[in-house]
Amino acid sequence: MKLQGKRKRENIHINRTVAAKEICDDITNQVKEIFCFISHYSAVSLLEAPKFQEYEKKFSTQILDETTNVFSMLQKYHLKTEVGVIYRRSDFRNMNGAISLRQFIIENNLQITFSETYKLLKIIVTIPMTTAEAERCFSTLKRIKTFLRSTMSEDRLSALAMLSIETSGSVLP
Repeated sequence: MKLQGKRKRENIHINRTVAAKEICDDITNQVKEIFCFISHYSAVSLLEAPKFQEYEKKFSTQILDETTNVFSMLQKYHLKTEVGVIYRRSDFRNMNGAISLRQFIIENNLQITFSETYKLLKIIVTIPMTTAEAERCFSTLKRIKTFLRSTMSEDRLSALAMLSIETSGSVLP
């Protein structure tokens, strides 16, 4: 009898170890997926008003190259010319961010004149700048996958996590 109890405990330990490794692998893959888009954020620095005077003197071709590589729909030389004009103009230096710069371009009917910059601004405005959503997903997963539910199948866990995340982050019982 003691031998069977010991084997059963060893099997439970092995199963938990395998499950923990699978969870760690899944988390690692999700983190890689989240941060594979980090180069998308370099585009934001091209249009930061406090840096316009600095960029007017010394333009960062590295940031421009990264931006046009990530967003291949942008025409590199047109964008460089447009941001060069933006850097030199004092009325653009008063902007507080991408949204206000985009609004200024719309209000002054400059979408065609600054077409590449306008495209980039539309992209920047729609890119999420934080990982709050991903962090919220991991928190939800942690709440669902408690010690008491450690035997839950992966399909059920995924379904519960999706339900919880999609219902405004509410906690499932």
